Amino acid sequence: MAINLSKGQKIDLTKTNPGLRKIIVGLGWSIGQSTGGQSLDLDASVFLLGSSGKVENEKDFVFYNNPNGGANSVVYSGDNRRGGLDGDAEKISIDLNNVPAHIARIDFAITIFDAEARRQNFGQVSNAYVRILNGDTGDVLLQYNLGEHFSVETAIVVAELYRHQTEWKFSAIGSGFKGGLGALCHNFGLNVEGENSATPPPSPLPGPSPSYGSQGTSPSSAPPSYGSPGAPYGNAQPGNAQPPYSPGNNGAQQSGLRCPHCQSDRITAGKKGFGFGKAIVGGILLGPVGLLGGFIGSKKMEFACISCGRRWSPDSNQNYARWFEEQRRKTKDVISKYMGQDLLEAVVAGCALVAMADGHVDNAEREKVISYFSSSEELRAFDISQVNSRFSHHVQQLERDHMIGRAEALRAVGKLGQKPEAARLLVRICCAIGYADGEFSAVEKRVVADICQELHLNSSEFIA
Repeated sequence: MAINLSKGQKIDLTKTNPGLRKIIVGLGWSIGQSTGGQSLDLDASVFLLGSSGKVENEKDFVFYNNPNGGANSVVYSGDNRRGGLDGDAEKISIDLNNVPAHIARIDFAITIFDAEARRQNFGQVSNAYVRILNGDTGDVLLQYNLGEHFSVETAIVVAELYRHQTEWKFSAIGSGFKGGLGALCHNFGLNVEGENSATPPPSPLPGPSPSYGSQGTSPSSAPPSYGSPGAPYGNAQPGNAQPPYSPGNNGAQQSGLRCPHCQSDRITAGKKGFGFGKAIVGGILLGPVGLLGGFIGSKKMEFACISCGRRWSPDSNQNYARWFEEQRRKTKDVISKYMGQDLLEAVVAGCALVAMADGHVDNAEREKVISYFSSSEELRAFDISQVNSRFSHHVQQLERDHMIGRAEALRAVGKLGQKPEAARLLVRICCAIGYADGEFSAVEKRVVADICQELHLNSSEFIA
């Protein structure tokens, strides 16, 4: 029986379907009244992304002019201009076992051809969906109906497949953007013929939301938060794709910390017992502003060396113990310096956005967030009753109308945009909330990247 997903939900595609090798991604829609007498021409496209979130080879951009990609593991069925007929409008076949190892994510998009000139948009399209079928049996495994939430958008990132350890996961995205195919390509690091380099990245809607990829913001995930030029949609590092290690964004290198066993500076940190595939190098825990509450207790976290695999706690080494205490002090200083309603509201709004990344917050998740604030020595300065009240408010707003709730929460977050220290602390707290269940998922990273964009921060500082 097919599983129906909602926006933001994820599923272990191959884990729940053992032996699954080949799949068919079916995309469908109905076309309403066109503008100016011209029919709408919708096209599917597929972006095969490396661990950086970019298309590393133009052959890995699959669309009507390049129907094969990923060493022929991804095949596009061709442009179906009729849409709205029985069955899928367009199909993509994928041989999961033969997807090249450098491909970490596969993103699926739908765009309207020549939308601006024809004055067309997704407000004229209904019943859009994506479904996954078993390529060998034809059985429908899952379906995601996008709903009728679109209006002026000319491109939609529908969903993505991403690697998680040895499995493939599916994530229902359903994000609409302006700018069409050219803007999406630009965001994924591609230049489209006829588009100049100044083509702006797509902008998320509605208007109250920060622009998708506006200049001056960091690389960003919903982008820009897919931010710096050429940064990826989502800038997320799914699964066990190895994160980059560069002096520019590795907090361990910035601090001069080295492995006490092999002296390597390839150091990461996380909740005690974390896996390398889930760790964020120099992002969540390391950095100029300091550690976050929740992970700060020495019994709750540990360091690990990527080079030799050894692990150790902060109190097992004098240098690390000193560094650890310095980070705690810095965190307290930042909170003390900026303590006020704006800081509390921004932090809680950010936490609500991350907690709601998969579309819902259950009671256990709500308790974890509140416990996170009450149990952290650094975050106890916040009034827990206010934290609880404002968190509930933002969650309710997001549940009632996600777009309006998102805009309200991002406005609260944006009040720290001119306070870099407080802004960075906010992002690290949001990262910790995302990591609370042991997996900092792709959709949660996208939310953090959105928050970075609103704060005019480069998301690569926090998301490897």
